[in-house]
Amino acid sequence: MIEKITPDRKSILANIRIQRFTPSEHKSAYFDNFKVNVETGMTVLEALRLIKNTQDSSLTFRAFCRSKICGSCAVRVNGKPVLACSTQLMPILEDFKKDSVSIQPLKNMPVLRDLVVDIEPVIEKLSKMHPYLMENRERIPVTLEQESIMSKQEHSRFDYITDCILCGSCYSACSAASADPNYAGPLTLGKAYRFSADVRDSFQGERMQAAVDQGLWSCAQCRKCINVCPKDTRPAVSIQRMRKMSIDDGIHDTAGSRRAKAYTGDVAKYGQVNKPMLPVIVNGPKGWAAIEAADNYLKKHGIEPTRQVCMLGGQSSTQKIYDKVKELEAKGENKT
Repeated sequence: MIEKITPDRKSILANIRIQRFTPSEHKSAYFDNFKVNVETGMTVLEALRLIKNTQDSSLTFRAFCRSKICGSCAVRVNGKPVLACSTQLMPILEDFKKDSVSIQPLKNMPVLRDLVVDIEPVIEKLSKMHPYLMENRERIPVTLEQESIMSKQEHSRFDYITDCILCGSCYSACSAASADPNYAGPLTLGKAYRFSADVRDSFQGERMQAAVDQGLWSCAQCRKCINVCPKDTRPAVSIQRMRKMSIDDGIHDTAGSRRAKAYTGDVAKYGQVNKPMLPVIVNGPKGWAAIEAADNYLKKHGIEPTRQVCMLGGQSSTQKIYDKVKELEAKGENKT
């Protein structure tokens, strides 16, 4: 006899706090509270629709496909960027052990109204990255009936980033974009890498310079973009690879590229970074001001500053790891 399975369905009367703001009417944003009976399986988008249909028709949000494809419904729930159509409320209520959740618009973009943001500034930055293929004549098929076919290895260099749906979640979570409005952001740099890594493209050099000009080395590698991406496109990994490509392409005259080269050279030589001299290596003579400030700070606390790199135990093991990484890079097997 087949045992009947009874789904464990729960119901919680939750308080949904929604950030409201209309630039032409309000001086600052505020929160409205709505009581919603949240049942197992209810998504954030379903709750928003229920509130709009039964409690406040003026509530404004954006949503189209309801299938985690268009990315238009991205909002922040309890501070984390998510897709409203694919995020269920019950697990969030249980995780936070509260009967209340806060829903806000994405960060780092102008709010048009309530939960709707203007993504146009991000698209403008993306357009400067030349996010399209410029034909590589060496890969053009002989006849129109043929296709420009890539090998699996060539495709694997960027296939993970092709799932990006431009939802803006990574841009909202980006610390560098919060600090610098001119920074391109993980979304745009990820797209730049996707086309630069494509063997059918011939515009890599110009696109690389555009990425450097828009802050390729400003990324702090905090990896928040990886944690919030609903499609697991790993923008921070693309930025790492883009940086290596820029150095390989001969773009060395940036503080970021000098820092990267110093890091790898020091690890090979000392087993760690030569921190005492790093400001000068990266910034030239201007770096001495930072070194003098650090010296004064150490002296103030009774520590004699030194230019010597502190050698730690395990140097031989570090050298083996470094040599193995270089070996994998030479074979094209180091993907991270």
